[in-house]
Amino acid sequence: FVNEELSVDDSLFLYHEVCTNGIGYVDLMFKTDSIAPEQIPYLGLLKSVLGYVDTEHYTYSELSNQINFHTGGIGFSTGAMYKDGGKDHLSFFSVKTKAMYDKLGEGLKLIEEILFTSKLSDKKRLKEIISEEKAGLKTDLISSGHITSATRAMSYVSDVMAFKDMTEGIGYYDFLQELDQDFEQNADVIIEKLQTTLAEILRKGAVTISYTGDNDIKELLGADIEAFARKLSTRPAFAEKRVMKKAVKNEAFKTASQVQYAALAGNYKEKGFEYTGALEVLQVIFSYGYLWENIRVKGGAYGAMCSFARSGMGYFTSYRDPNLMETYDIYKKAADYVAGFDASDRDMTKYLIGAIAKLDSPMTPSAEGAFSQTCYFAGITDEQLQKERDQVLTANVETIRSLAPVIRAITDDGVICAIGGEDKIEQNRAKFKEVKDL
Repeated sequence: FVNEELSVDDSLFLYHEVCTNGIGYVDLMFKTDSIAPEQIPYLGLLKSVLGYVDTEHYTYSELSNQINFHTGGIGFSTGAMYKDGGKDHLSFFSVKTKAMYDKLGEGLKLIEEILFTSKLSDKKRLKEIISEEKAGLKTDLISSGHITSATRAMSYVSDVMAFKDMTEGIGYYDFLQELDQDFEQNADVIIEKLQTTLAEILRKGAVTISYTGDNDIKELLGADIEAFARKLSTRPAFAEKRVMKKAVKNEAFKTASQVQYAALAGNYKEKGFEYTGALEVLQVIFSYGYLWENIRVKGGAYGAMCSFARSGMGYFTSYRDPNLMETYDIYKKAADYVAGFDASDRDMTKYLIGAIAKLDSPMTPSAEGAFSQTCYFAGITDEQLQKERDQVLTANVETIRSLAPVIRAITDDGVICAIGGEDKIEQNRAKFKEVKDL
């Protein structure tokens, strides 16, 4: 990892010294752990509004020209991750830009302009953004139904995924739909909540400035960062960390499509199991073996995938699947397949290569900095990665078979979510707790 901790005006500064050929990458990460659950969807809306409304010195079209003239773009996003192997988590609102070294100062000034002078009270523009965001998000959610359904299923039991669902998933879409429908009556309330949420984000003690480049960052940006930091509120964060409200809803969402996206999720750490690099090998085995053969080849779906995270969360999901409950039956038999797994030495070698290819995929300079940053916040060490890599390289048939209880721990949780055609969903309505339109 390339993580060097510096301090600039009492703010944490994370420096990733990577050769970037004259381009600097800046990421301002504002922790949002103390923001109330009802404010979380407004974080999602802020990332769509900021940069697309007028500011004190620019119309939003002039602002766009300035951003493109001086930088490679300014982007706003939300995110959440587990820390310390799932024992804790954090969420954040992020502002990123990239520019040639001599233009980074201009990029920071534009970020300052957007964060501190955006005219969030422009009702006409706000209504346009909400309507556009809602329409675009619906298309995205359905076209990526495999990820949408998996995220929603995991949101029933995971704080991190509940946050993601409320800022970019079905929970966020429901929020936008409600705002769009009643905008005229509630415009003043929406504006007030946007302003309050933004003010809550912009706190000095909440920000970490992450920089990827290969120059003297203090000399280049020190004065600009200090000027930016002086504008942040010194109000402390709330002492209590947010507690997300979660419930296993096991929903099915009806669409006009003729295909389904069936997701199942669970947490193996809650059953006493630990993460091992061998799970990366098992993911490859499932992707090219059991799931491929049963859901794609025999079932006729376009694809199926799975994931087993360090946090303990795991999921199975299908893509453009003509089936529904038959796919869930395949997931539930996955542990039996693992318990009886067998493969030749040649096939095992292929699976190990597949897992290592994922771990060793080449990274751009910006991705190298971002990876180091993520591992820093997640509490992942070089020693931990080496241990997981060794577990991949030494995995054999017996190792894979020993993972059957881990998979059973995930599938036995009974946490499911599906998106699909109305006829197929209605035929299986009794299998879900709630059935809704998307």
